[in-house]
Amino acid sequence: MYFPHTASPAKTIAVTGQGTLRVKPDTVIITIGIRTEHTSALEALTENATRANAMLQALKAIGVANEDIETSSFSIYPKYTYTNQTPILAGYEVEHMFDMTVKDVQKVGMMYETAVTNGANIARQLQFKLANEQPHYQQALTLAVKNAQEKARVLARTLQLPLYDVPIEIKESHPSPLPPRTMVLADGAAPPIQTQEVVISATVHAIFSY
Repeated sequence: MYFPHTASPAKTIAVTGQGTLRVKPDTVIITIGIRTEHTSALEALTENATRANAMLQALKAIGVANEDIETSSFSIYPKYTYTNQTPILAGYEVEHMFDMTVKDVQKVGMMYETAVTNGANIARQLQFKLANEQPHYQQALTLAVKNAQEKARVLARTLQLPLYDVPIEIKESHPSPLPPRTMVLADGAAPPIQTQEVVISATVHAIFSY
């Protein structure tokens, strides 16, 4: 009787490799704006527009380019008070937020000071970034692959297995972005913004055979 040959299942080791770089940022995105309140929606809107225009003109006067400023959100909200659980319209709140790209991180504090001096009263985000992150990510990815190989070698050496150094399967895992910092603006001198390093991480899942 003939019995067909059945191949043995592949013997594998699965590992996760990680690579991380810390890089000085060359770009900062700040979100600042104007919030105004008034019993009249038109008055709240008019005051907001006046203060926003003054802030933008002041920022442009210190060298902020038009293309580096864009509206991120604009809203008008009714505000209510409650009497015996009955809502009574008390006025309106207008909020106009701007995203600003700062290509010289040393000027971030001066931009906040200029914005506050000329009408800004709210800040939402402060994001340190890289204009071109890809080369740094590729370096982190290389480190992640090497880390996966080293982990597989350690496991194989410990178990005395004849490991093949090149993985038979490898999958890149994209990390979630870090949340931006949140700030509150107040009157006064330029805030002492401390530059944060941008953390570039890469993760790979690799399978090696032995």
